Amino acid sequence: MASKCCGLRLTKFFFYIFQFIFLFTGLAICALGAWKFLITYHFLRVLDSHTYSTAFYLFLATGCLVILVFLLGCCAIPKHWTKLLFLYIILLVAIFLFEILIGVLAFIFQENIEDDLNLNFNQTILSTYKFDDGKTISIDYIQEKLHCCGAVNYEDWSQSPWIQDGAVINKVPDSCCKTVTEYCGFRDHPSNINMEGCIRFIVEKVQANFWIIFIAALGICAFHAIGIILGIILFLKLESGKYDADYSPQNGGTEALLSDTQHHL
Repeated sequence: MASKCCGLRLTKFFFYIFQFIFLFTGLAICALGAWKFLITYHFLRVLDSHTYSTAFYLFLATGCLVILVFLLGCCAIPKHWTKLLFLYIILLVAIFLFEILIGVLAFIFQENIEDDLNLNFNQTILSTYKFDDGKTISIDYIQEKLHCCGAVNYEDWSQSPWIQDGAVINKVPDSCCKTVTEYCGFRDHPSNINMEGCIRFIVEKVQANFWIIFIAALGICAFHAIGIILGIILFLKLESGKYDADYSPQNGGTEALLSDTQHHL
């Protein structure tokens, strides 16, 4: 009996270690997801699709779920509440599957982003610049931050309704200028503006961030698989009937989930 009790204590000891690291992974997922979403916000905003933001939303939601499941484990493990422990394992499996899904989405998105930008980015920036305040801010941010101009090159702006209506003296937005000042975009000489388009830079930036999400999601889910195994081992030890006294109703526990017949199988 002593060796069996030691086995239970050892399992709980490793589970507590897992719980501590588990909480850290939840906080790390939330921080990384929020950071990467903010970094890529302007780049994804100019696309006429919210699909690419899905991976970041799921990543953030998974981090929050990890923290909630950690709290559930803190209630279930010390008092040997097997029903809560069973729920903990189910939620841990759900988190594991979410992380695989996020990794797959991140991989698919980084593969598709270049094609989508080539198809839509030029038309989007030309049709929305100065007509959609939100996208105008994002386009200016991208061009100034990445030192680029237009989609393929600076000449794309000659097709913009904002330029063609003759209401401005600019040939390109001021954000194309190497040194940004008001109305600096009236002169499109190489000494004054950035000539190269933005698509290549955006693709590199967004792909790099999706790769980080991909690696983080699959790496963390591999660690969470260890928690699933530990949870199942602890659950089976508690449900075996050999430790009924540890979680009887008199000390705050609950009845076993598995029947006596299942114990003997």
